[in-house]
Amino acid sequence: MDARIVRLLLSHALASTAMSVPWPWLLVLVWDDTHDPTLLGLAAAARLAPYVACSWWVSRVGDRLGRDLVVRATIGARLVLFVLVAVALAAHQPLAGVVLATAAITAATPSYPALAASVPAAAGRDAERVTGLLVTIEVAGFMVGPAVGGLLLAAPSVIMPVTIAATAAAYVLMRGVRLAAATRSRQTPVSSWTTVRDSAAIRRALTFMALLNLLDVTVGLTLLLMAQGSWTGGMGEDTAYGLASGALGFGALAAPAMVRCGSDPVARARVGILLTGAGVLATAGSPMVLWALLPLGLTGAASVHAESAATGIIQGEAPDEVRAAMFGLADTCMVGAAMVGAVLAPVVAAAITPPVLLLGLAAVAGAGAAVTRRAPAQPRPVTAVPPISSSVSTEVENPAASSSAAVRSA
Repeated sequence: MDARIVRLLLSHALASTAMSVPWPWLLVLVWDDTHDPTLLGLAAAARLAPYVACSWWVSRVGDRLGRDLVVRATIGARLVLFVLVAVALAAHQPLAGVVLATAAITAATPSYPALAASVPAAAGRDAERVTGLLVTIEVAGFMVGPAVGGLLLAAPSVIMPVTIAATAAAYVLMRGVRLAAATRSRQTPVSSWTTVRDSAAIRRALTFMALLNLLDVTVGLTLLLMAQGSWTGGMGEDTAYGLASGALGFGALAAPAMVRCGSDPVARARVGILLTGAGVLATAGSPMVLWALLPLGLTGAASVHAESAATGIIQGEAPDEVRAAMFGLADTCMVGAAMVGAVLAPVVAAAITPPVLLLGLAAVAGAGAAVTRRAPAQPRPVTAVPPISSSVSTEVENPAASSSAAVRSA
């Protein structure tokens, strides 16, 4: 892995983590300022809404312009917006801060699709490994960022300086990194929707990624309900939930260690979602939270491994000129499914109990392995040969001799 790829990954790690750091503080400030549950819910949803509303179409810019330019521009826009967030919070305007932080997420939506689309050309033979690291960083950013922000609530005055400094460092790391623009077809331009329509592999990968994120979010919220009562093992409910969610979240960081689990992207996707289901199944049967930490770590790692494999399927199937758009569409599918899971999990868990819900999710994960499958081998066409005379038959059996005879007769 060359230095350019290392800088790209470090830049994305800093930028994606920094983007989530202010949100715990923003939610606390909104609640303290309004004590309005509706506004609190809207503020929480604002972090995810741009991915559903914008990713599927904004990401196309990564197929129109140089992908390194797109990434640098999004980081620069985030840097400016986070400075404005700091100004708004200093002026005691938390709702304005939420709006500006949401604008920063909106500005960031083309970045990951552009990076994921550029990996095959930029990383070459290391593409599989780099894709795994990139997906791990992207997923971890959603979890590690809020965790860092929560820890910094003990000293909230440093939250925005840390966010701004990390984003600035990400911009500096991306300077000088060059990524090739999308390769254009000389024939009829390829449409992103046509690509989805014509590729069963891409449709299956998008469905698989949406299912995976639905499972992840539903499991995460079910842990909160599991941490009520005897599952805590005598510790506080908040402590039990913190341990469980931490094991699930930080387990994602172990995903690159599973890179050899599966011979190709389809096999890796299947192994990943089956191991995800196994971890959820073991969690459902755990008598207390400490017994569930290892299965939850496995669930986090296997889920990211499966998503990385599905990302590799899209990289291989999508034409370069619409590849960023495909990953924007994948973002929309994944985050939309996650929002559905967030809404349904508490309702379903209340109806059938959290352990039974986890058992059901494990079964869904097992069935999800059937979503991805290899394309059937195309049979070689066989052309029927009509009856022919013996002299012609000899010529067909020895085409070289027939050809030389024709030349001589000419």
